[in-house]
Amino acid sequence: MKAYTLICSLLLALTVSAEGVEPNLKWGKPTQEELTMTEYALDKDADAVELFRQADVYYEFINGDFRVHYLVKCRLKVLKPDGKRVADGSVVTRGSESNTIRIETVKGLKATAYNMENGKVVKAKMESSMIHEEQLDKTDKLIKFSVPQVRVGTVIEYEYHLESDFFYELRDWYAQKDIPVAYTKYTLSIPEWLSFHIEESGMSHLEKKEDDGSITIGNEPVATKVQTFIGRNLPSLKDDDYVWRAEDYGCKVTHELQGIYIPGAVYKSYTSQWSDIDEMLAKDDEFGGRIKRSSPLKDEMVAAGIPQIADAKERVEATWKLLHQRVRWNGGYAFWAKSGSKVLKDGTGSNADINFLFINMLHDAGIEASPIALRLRDRGRLPITHASMKYLSTFVVGITLNDSTMVYFDSSAEDGYLNVLPARLSVDRARLIKKGKPGEWINLQRVAQATERTLIQATLDGDGKISGTMSRALTEEAAASLRKRWRTAKDSTDVIHQIQENNSMEITGYQLQGRHDFSPNLRETITFTTQCSSTGDIIYLNPLVIAPINKNPFTAETRNLPVELPYKQRETINVALTLPDGWQVEEMPKPIVLKFDGITASIMFRQSGNQLSTVYKLDIQQTFFTSQQYPDLKAFMEKLVENCKNIIAIKKVA
Repeated sequence: MKAYTLICSLLLALTVSAEGVEPNLKWGKPTQEELTMTEYALDKDADAVELFRQADVYYEFINGDFRVHYLVKCRLKVLKPDGKRVADGSVVTRGSESNTIRIETVKGLKATAYNMENGKVVKAKMESSMIHEEQLDKTDKLIKFSVPQVRVGTVIEYEYHLESDFFYELRDWYAQKDIPVAYTKYTLSIPEWLSFHIEESGMSHLEKKEDDGSITIGNEPVATKVQTFIGRNLPSLKDDDYVWRAEDYGCKVTHELQGIYIPGAVYKSYTSQWSDIDEMLAKDDEFGGRIKRSSPLKDEMVAAGIPQIADAKERVEATWKLLHQRVRWNGGYAFWAKSGSKVLKDGTGSNADINFLFINMLHDAGIEASPIALRLRDRGRLPITHASMKYLSTFVVGITLNDSTMVYFDSSAEDGYLNVLPARLSVDRARLIKKGKPGEWINLQRVAQATERTLIQATLDGDGKISGTMSRALTEEAAASLRKRWRTAKDSTDVIHQIQENNSMEITGYQLQGRHDFSPNLRETITFTTQCSSTGDIIYLNPLVIAPINKNPFTAETRNLPVELPYKQRETINVALTLPDGWQVEEMPKPIVLKFDGITASIMFRQSGNQLSTVYKLDIQQTFFTSQQYPDLKAFMEKLVENCKNIIAIKKVA
């Protein structure tokens, strides 16, 4: 009877959760249902679930200044082995090396793991030794913590109190996570002296209500506006290969300070436009002040004759090659940079360190260059409506080759070239910063493109064996991708093995021309053999010889998030296959033409004597597809894969 009662309780709990009734809000006391649940009813594949999260944000006025407090509590349930990752948490705090007046501190960080052992609840508290601090850069610090004794079935609770002197920059609040969220609540209390523009966005629904409150300033009560946002049964936001940052599309609340009004004083506006940020950066000694400086390598440039090179693009290339000999990227992205002399002395630096050196060297070479400030693609888009320095994370170099052409480069592009940026930097919103000139929006995505042109010349024998050569000319992003593949591989054998496995071929020769060149071009030549299926007088083969795509990248039936492709792509494959004497195609396939919003594909066939020619073309000129377009995109790719794997029969006639 007890077992039956427990099962009924569990089913009731899951039903109640699904219907959106209030969850367990008693802190430090997980319920029996929470401790014994084995799956989340609304997402049975989830490896963990956030049962409850609460963030209370409020102000106090102390020592003549405002301070903002964030009280955070969270309860999670581990459902599968991979879900144990939620035992590791972190909090980023802000400060400044140049300004120690405004800081952020974390207090009261506690965490507890609850496990059922022999029918009893066993608690394991986090020790102080499990909390670590890491300095991320000159302004940000990461506080990391790890909850002990976490396994499948564990309920985790953690809480902390963050005090911030940055009262004018409230932290954005994200309702959704990479795991489903059963219940979350965000309460924000703002004094009437502070005017914020508060924006709610996302694809799921949040409940919202407003109340009145008060805060004591001096001995006087000051009214506050209290806003509460509640999310129930929110689906997980899972990053995948075709979305840059899932959080961009999840439920969130953002804030922008518009002004401060203190009774008896003049209203002061804090609303910033991006033009204000442009001007601020241009005037900053550590940013705009560095743009026109001369390079420590100026004498070496003159000795190498770089300023005298007539062609502007060749001058840029020579400048980069000289700099690349002296300093290497350390793998980090930054916005602020160390001095050029220190970077050269160390021989390594962040992309910002090296980019400033490159800008200075280009000026010494008579080339106009400017920083283009941006937010890394996996951290979200720059908001257009509310400008703030906090959104900027790095910059790339905009290089003016003539009066009308600007190209883009970043020192982290180890495998790239001009206009060939790492994907994290290929953003659609970036700000060009020019001293003495207005800034402007730059779309770095529009220049990113991959082009592949392949020629396969092969011969089929009577036993169904194909022997041939495949020559590929790759440019821009396609060339950078192959260079990276070789650079990051364990050894050449590993790369060759992968090519053979992916294409069901045996490689007998391999050449790669231009692998280490600073160039947009790369050429790959492969000699190979592959075996077709045959039954005496009939050979079955793919007229493309090597299928350009053999698996649909989109397998899910439905999708909540859009599809974001990294860049535009164009691919052409020309196949010239010589058939053995006395053999011919039993039935020539019909031409194939597929079209979908911004994508076209075609496969054409022609036979002349014993020559079978096949031409494949794929042109992707749209890189963003909504979740509503996903079913059609999936169907298009399924059809393309199907046609790329089509088999035709070659029949012996003499």
